[in-house]
Amino acid sequence: MKQKGISLRRWFFLILIGLVGQLAWSLENRYLNTFITYINFSSPIGERFDYSRYIALTTAFSAIVATLTTIFRGTLTDKVGHRREFISGGYLLWGIATACFGLLNVNSVNKLIPLARSSSLAAVWVIILDCTRTFFGSTANDASFNSYVTKNIGQKDKGKAEGVLSVLPLISRLILFVGFNGLTTDSKTGVHDARWDLFFYLIGGVVILAGIVSFFLIPKEKEDEKRHRNENYLSLLIEGFKLKTIQENKSLYLVLLIYFVFGTANNVFFPYLMVYLEHTCKIANTAESGILTPFAIVMAIALLVGSLLTVLLGFVSDKVGKKKRILPVFALYGISLVRMALIPEIGKDGSSIRTVYATISGLLMIFGFVGIPTIINALVREKIPEGKEGVFRGVRRLFVVALPRCIGPFIGDAFNSRYGGSFVDPVFPEVRNQTPSSYGYYRGLGILALSLIPIYFYFREEKKSCNA
Repeated sequence: MKQKGISLRRWFFLILIGLVGQLAWSLENRYLNTFITYINFSSPIGERFDYSRYIALTTAFSAIVATLTTIFRGTLTDKVGHRREFISGGYLLWGIATACFGLLNVNSVNKLIPLARSSSLAAVWVIILDCTRTFFGSTANDASFNSYVTKNIGQKDKGKAEGVLSVLPLISRLILFVGFNGLTTDSKTGVHDARWDLFFYLIGGVVILAGIVSFFLIPKEKEDEKRHRNENYLSLLIEGFKLKTIQENKSLYLVLLIYFVFGTANNVFFPYLMVYLEHTCKIANTAESGILTPFAIVMAIALLVGSLLTVLLGFVSDKVGKKKRILPVFALYGISLVRMALIPEIGKDGSSIRTVYATISGLLMIFGFVGIPTIINALVREKIPEGKEGVFRGVRRLFVVALPRCIGPFIGDAFNSRYGGSFVDPVFPEVRNQTPSSYGYYRGLGILALSLIPIYFYFREEKKSCNA
């Protein structure tokens, strides 16, 4: 009898490989920003540099590399197959590149080039190394793993699978906050240079191990008769960007356009979230006990509860329809952005009232931040033409990652530069560093409202299809 639904082995593979991949991405998306912010703390000259600009550059360059890699490597997997090998080998190299961050610090740069602007040069090396690991990560995760999932998960289970996959970034961040945050933060001083080397070595080691295990864990794909072995690679590469393809898949590209607007809005403020909570909102990230800081508690509760709600949303969407969930989740997300902008105005610095308010606001934001992609990604997987999963993963990456991350962070940086405050460097008191502005959340809300335009046209296109 043919097995129905997703098998236990496949669930185990999806969760394990997906979770480890998200650990690696979460490190990049959240901790590298913090690493850059505080990278000058160990500088022997107390150099000040524009960390906000470097965060924006890191986000943009990483997004460009990720998109190009996914387009070229995703198309390659459609043509030649062997996704299991691409996943396993990619994870292995991804882990090695991640571990290499442990060798990078201001002191080592200063020893090599004593007269250099140590902090700035180290930040440049962070960008270069991040682009390298992004190449391996996108090959393994975006181009290969996600194409495998799209190809091998049935239509009736895509919402469930997407709900679980969408929540893995939250779980990964929870693991990092609870299990590894102490390696990047001195519990007494709050200086984020405690044991960055060990932090990168451990995460890199986990990714390497996943690469080895995945080769034996992933079920090998059956030979696909529709494999594009004889098709010209260049023709296949540009398939997703042809006008004819767009006209034949209007609903798919409208969904991607919704994601583009949503992603751009997010990147106005999200790259600066941790710095915003700690320094603009004054949520304490120090603890005399050295256990969990108020900052970590806020993030842990928001991520844990948000994860549960997102999984539930994924399962519900398969039964009641994904389209019906879009507008309510978007509205909830918009409300959360207003609440996030108001955190500095609630209570006093470090007060319990502000911490509780930030926790509730963060929970609402996290649910929208992950809930919206859960719905949209499931719709994308449903509408990708069969046999071209890798090709359209690259197209998706362009709309979801490259364009939003090349636009949003620089809008946020502009607002931070004009309206942001400053905080005193804990190592060099004479140096003041820039803090993110709460105005970024209002600007993000304004951009988010523009998503109503492609949503309207998407609903209209779906109605036409139903009538036809």
